[in-house]
Amino acid sequence: MKQRWIGVVLTLAACVATVWFWANGDLGLYVHPRYFVFTVIAAVVGIVVVVASFVVRVPSEDAAEGGAARRAWRRVVSVGVVVACVFGAGALVLLPPATLTSATADQRSVNSGTVVGSGAAQATGDTADYGVKEWATALRQSTDLQGIAGSSATLTGFVSADPDDPENVFFVTRFFVTCCAADAQPVGVPVYQPDWKSSVKLDEWVEVSGAFDLNPSVKSRQPMVLVPQQVTAVDELSDPYVY
Repeated sequence: MKQRWIGVVLTLAACVATVWFWANGDLGLYVHPRYFVFTVIAAVVGIVVVVASFVVRVPSEDAAEGGAARRAWRRVVSVGVVVACVFGAGALVLLPPATLTSATADQRSVNSGTVVGSGAAQATGDTADYGVKEWATALRQSTDLQGIAGSSATLTGFVSADPDDPENVFFVTRFFVTCCAADAQPVGVPVYQPDWKSSVKLDEWVEVSGAFDLNPSVKSRQPMVLVPQQVTAVDELSDPYVY
């Protein structure tokens, strides 16, 4: 019985929070936009089912458990469930949603997943619209890194450290989402800036402008880096993920 009510509480809290995030425009921090409609409909159906479970009584169950004391205990449990739902849903709603950070990027390893950019494998043609995902794909898949050298780029993302040379190289990082935040893959473009921690911080959102060149670092395993001409702190983007 207790396990059933715990499941009801968690279901209702999750469904209410999902609808709330959608209404406030924060659902994109958790779910890919193409799944918004399905997610919201599922959450609404879940709320209806949970509410129905409170009001619909099962006679056979009542008969089996009969007795005034038993019925009183069930009423107490029902009140407790309602209170727990209010607090659980309230906590999810009141606590501000947050984007994934460099800690998650370190756990999942930047550029370790398979991300397909918009025809960026060779970085040929017009690269003016390339973002972090496209350049990260180009640097990883290109067979002609020399052909990328000298190409300019202006990229926006948050700062995560290169694990091989965290003092001199950082990544302009974004999370690539295919379904939801649970499967988000960190993608990033390495930036060579000695002692970068003196001017920017981990997880700080920055806009970096510069040109690509062979990596001067003797520790980093990144063959090509963006050598910055300007690094500017910016506000976190309203849509921080890439798709």
